[in-house]
Amino acid sequence: MGVMRISTQVRVVYAAVVTTALLLTADVALTSIALRNLSGMRPKLISAQSLSQVRVDMVNNLAISAVGAVLVGLLVVFARSPSNKVRVALWVIAPSLALSLLCALVGGPEWAVAPTGAEPELLRTEYAQAVPGWYVTLHGVIGLLAAALLIFVAFFVARADLRGYYLDNVDGTRYRSWVDRG
Repeated sequence: MGVMRISTQVRVVYAAVVTTALLLTADVALTSIALRNLSGMRPKLISAQSLSQVRVDMVNNLAISAVGAVLVGLLVVFARSPSNKVRVALWVIAPSLALSLLCALVGGPEWAVAPTGAEPELLRTEYAQAVPGWYVTLHGVIGLLAAALLIFVAFFVARADLRGYYLDNVDGTRYRSWVDRG
């Protein structure tokens, strides 16, 4: 099996970053729709505290996805640049954002309204309206895929041959460490 060319590796990183940006943008739209759905809800039995917690969790999901989409969008612009700064940005942003996405999935809004089975049917229906099943499923899949891609990117740019690519300066000169400059 042959070694993957550098240009192919850079395209793989770029494709993963673009896909992540698209996933996060879709999650922003999805969470916005779920929040709008929650705002239009007229509850009868669900507690104000539960609704408040659902809203806070959804706003947190929205903030993480929106900030992530912006950061990853910036990475899309620069991911192909042969600059060590880009590689460092990928190393810092990708795992940090992946961890944030996974934490948001673990502490999502569905836990604020998780039925125990002892509730009346109307309350379970209101729980399902507050956090729709389509939101939980799609948000979960998108979050897991985005986190997996970000972790992949962080590890993939650590490859020795990509290290050489990203250490080239944009003007074509080789990167020299501060030790070599002395």
